[in-house]
Amino acid sequence: MKPIQKIFFIIITSVILISCSNNKYYKVKEGDTLYSISQKRGVPISELKDINKLKNNSLYSGQKIYLKYSKNYKGSYHMVRSGDTLYGISKKYDVKIDSLKKINNLKTNILYKGDKIYLGKMVNKGDLNYKSTSLTTYKNNSKDSILKNFGQPLKKMVVTSPYGYRNHPVLGRRILHTGVDLKACINTPVYSPYSGVITYAGWMDGYGKMIIINNGKNYETRFAHLNRILVKKGQRVKKGKAIAKSGKTGRVTGPHLHYEIRYRKQSMNPMKL
Repeated sequence: MKPIQKIFFIIITSVILISCSNNKYYKVKEGDTLYSISQKRGVPISELKDINKLKNNSLYSGQKIYLKYSKNYKGSYHMVRSGDTLYGISKKYDVKIDSLKKINNLKTNILYKGDKIYLGKMVNKGDLNYKSTSLTTYKNNSKDSILKNFGQPLKKMVVTSPYGYRNHPVLGRRILHTGVDLKACINTPVYSPYSGVITYAGWMDGYGKMIIINNGKNYETRFAHLNRILVKKGQRVKKGKAIAKSGKTGRVTGPHLHYEIRYRKQSMNPMKL
């Protein structure tokens, strides 16, 4: 190798090494703050403090502030329980759904009981032992139960996604969830919570196989993502009648029952009736 080539090789190698090291850490200069470093390098202050185990915001000149977790760093993890969703875990630990999917190499939003979901940061042990905010269980016939006017489309009532605005697990944007999602495996029997007349029994975009029942006095109930429909339009059904088998048709990530109560065509929160 000629002398001039050696010089170029050394310069290029040095630039690459500096660039790589700069991506791993930042050397603190006089006047730097965690806020200014966060803005320059696009790393949240909370993450900088966590990576570098900083107890406060104090810095000193020449200090190395690491910008990324080491390859062996995984932080705390959440053990998936029945009813857990990525949305619920995201809200609980303040970690974006996209980040959770990237860290855990998830291609879908489907979770399985017993899975370890790494959070990409350290979390106090006390905060890991919680009853999932995405899981609400109701006991039938309890005096204090919200089920008084909720109705009972399933024998076992476990809410996996409540009524209200949420990040849609398929569409990926924040929209109103007009009903509640109830935990149900494929072909779990679905019952009519109230008497009424079937006004719709078929496929509806997004909802998949769906049933709508006119319950009178401007109220109607809706049941979506069904696997099998056991009734026909125009049929009158009594309270407790088996009307369908649950499934995963339509825009979903897994099997469950979507249940709605509407008054004058406007969706209502079944859990606050």
